[in-house]
Amino acid sequence: MAKRNTIKGKTVKAQSLTTLIPFPLVRTLVEIYYDFQDQRIITNNRIGMNKQRNAITDAQLKQYKVFDILANAEQFEKDVKKVLEVEIKKHKIWKEYLALIQGVGPIISAGLLAYINDIGKFENISRLWQITGFGMNTFCKKCKKPTWEEITFIKQDGKTKTKAKRLKPMKICPECNKKTEPMIQKRMIGYMSNWNDKFKVLCWKIGQSILKQQASKSGYRKLYDQFKAEERRKHPKKIKKGGRTMYNDGHIHNMALRKVIKIFLANLWMVWRGMEGLTVTEPYIIKKNPAHNMIKPFTDKQPKSTYT
Repeated sequence: MAKRNTIKGKTVKAQSLTTLIPFPLVRTLVEIYYDFQDQRIITNNRIGMNKQRNAITDAQLKQYKVFDILANAEQFEKDVKKVLEVEIKKHKIWKEYLALIQGVGPIISAGLLAYINDIGKFENISRLWQITGFGMNTFCKKCKKPTWEEITFIKQDGKTKTKAKRLKPMKICPECNKKTEPMIQKRMIGYMSNWNDKFKVLCWKIGQSILKQQASKSGYRKLYDQFKAEERRKHPKKIKKGGRTMYNDGHIHNMALRKVIKIFLANLWMVWRGMEGLTVTEPYIIKKNPAHNMIKPFTDKQPKSTYT
């Protein structure tokens, strides 16, 4: 039964603490939070540049209420964060798993839950990787282009229909009937991407948050250091390939971080589906090559488990 509070002599019905905000609204709040945060940082940087360029003093900024405006902006951000922090605590996957991982806070976790929405929709980890942009597409060497499907969608005016070529992985090229080659998901000129851009950005935010942790306290940060060292041993020198520089420090960093993010998503997928009583299967790469090791889910805080 919902609690009742008395305000100024009137009895009002309080919202139950177990009431869940619909995931589409949680997703909206997460996007508002990050969009607003990015814009606030940009604004602060512009103010700093203008102070130097136009000899503006802090006293003037205070006198004309600029600091007050900035404080209000920060408060708005904090208010959105509070709503999400209260909401995420209602979910079992947060309390028993995500909250126990260093670098994965309530805002990131709220975003994960909102974008995934129903873990039951993802029958295998490859489907989750693909919607985040960390999966694979396919490429036909004979046709010299990626495989795709034609889709029809309605533009923002709600009336005009248009067609687009959306990337889609296929084992056999539908044009030449030849076997295709796997290709990491990336933007291709003339083709519509087959992942969620904002979800992909959120995953990179997870990666950046993990990088800020200490390897002694964060298993995923420890994995990053391990993967980075392994990639450098395999590729000791940078090379030129197709007009691009490969295996420089930036490339090695991105390769290692991509692996860590994929493992984190795979572990989340396994734990969440397990909590829901759903089937948990091994990734395709392990079925194809049993010698390939899959890092099992683990946590950094109590209750803690080990990983291999």
